[in-house]
Amino acid sequence: MSLSYIRTAPNCSERGLHRSGNLPKTLDLCGDRWYNVLMENVKQIVSQNLIKLRKENGLTQAELAKLINYSDKAISRWETGEVVPDLETIYALSEVFEVPVSAITEKQSDEKKTDDKAQSLSQKILSQIFLACEIWFIICAIYVYFKISRQSNIWQIFVWGVPATALMLWFFNRKEPLNVLLFIYATIFVWSFITCVYLHLLDSNPWYLYFIGLPLQGLLIVRYVFNYKQSLAPKIRIRGKKREKEEI
Repeated sequence: MSLSYIRTAPNCSERGLHRSGNLPKTLDLCGDRWYNVLMENVKQIVSQNLIKLRKENGLTQAELAKLINYSDKAISRWETGEVVPDLETIYALSEVFEVPVSAITEKQSDEKKTDDKAQSLSQKILSQIFLACEIWFIICAIYVYFKISRQSNIWQIFVWGVPATALMLWFFNRKEPLNVLLFIYATIFVWSFITCVYLHLLDSNPWYLYFIGLPLQGLLIVRYVFNYKQSLAPKIRIRGKKREKEEI
């Protein structure tokens, strides 16, 4: 390794840069103080992040220790800032909490998280609005085409546009099972689709079609409630893997 330089603290006898050889075995007094200050900061950051992540996932120290094959005393020492886990353990913890390593080793700013979350939400809302506008642009274009070229007033296409839009927006949010919008879009699709069929068969007045929507709506409610309850338990994939190993 090339020559390294250690900047000394302001209260050291020799100010400026101390030149040392290839990884010296001992640091001078000033360098040692500076190193201790840095380590205390690292211990505090890792300690705060571990406590926060563990509580967010609903785990006790004993449960977390079991997941990574450590004792609960080791977890306690990490969280009190007595020692810092090694890099391999930090990586294992990041897999348990399903977060990047930086979420454990770097200071997390709540303000930055809030800004990022708000920005992500606004981008998602704009994307959905843009998608809905595209769908209705196509619907309007089809209506105008038939109106001009064939003198046909297919007003029903606007009615069918409602379930079509709801279906596309549901597909857009399908990877987020706990999203309230997913439940709303599915509900809109069910009842608007039934309404479209009813209007198509309006001459026979098939009002009984709406009875079909009742059990479907019930299924949507049950599924949403079930998914919500499932989300209350910590979703940690590694826990299942550890239990399988223990059973084996």
